[in-house]
This record gives sequence, C-alpha cells and structure tokens, in this order.
Amino acid sequence: MTAHRILPEALAELDEASTWYEEHEEGLGLDLVGEYRERLAFALKMPQTGALAGTAPGGAEIRRFRLKRFGRYAILLGLIDPIPTVLAFEHSSRRPGYWRDRLK
Repeated sequence: MTAHRILPEALAELDEASTWYEEHEEGLGLDLVGEYRERLAFALKMPQTGALAGTAPGGAEIRRFRLKRFGRYAILLGLIDPIPTVLAFEHSSRRPGYWRDRLK
C-alpha cells in the first residue's frame, strides 16, 4: 500500500463505527474494517477518482471515497504533498463538514 498518514481522529472514528457494528452483529465490524482497507488501497492508488469534497489551505484537494456495502461511510483523503492523509472516516448524516477543522 502507498505511504500515507491517518489522523488519530479518523482512526478513532473507524474504531467507533466498527465497534458499533460488531456489537450489533458478530463479524460485521470486521467486515467494515475490511471494506475500509480495500477502499483506502483503491483511493491511494487512484486518488483523483474520489469526489471532490473541498480544498485544504495551499490548494491541496480533499477527495471523498464512499464505501459500497457501508454506504453511509466515506474516507476523506487529503492529497497533501508529500504524503496523502486520511482526514476523517465520515458518516454521511452526522455533522456535515466537521472534519474541515482538521485542515489547520
């Protein structure tokens, strides 16, 4: 997998979501993490294919990669040189744009 960074907040969001799913159905949290990994690998390989979600200071693009099975979730990837950065593991119906504060 391509070198990248994951903000601690994004990792905490993934952990929270996977724990919630695992508590509701055994194995479902692991499925979520598996799909996250697959989608992140794709995003790092083809970052320009994600939907444009905004720009960071300095003009770096922020791209959104929605999961398929868990379609309410998306990876927010900042195309920040030299290392792409996962800014958030976003739930589509919670606090839109909350991750923008992480760009500072």
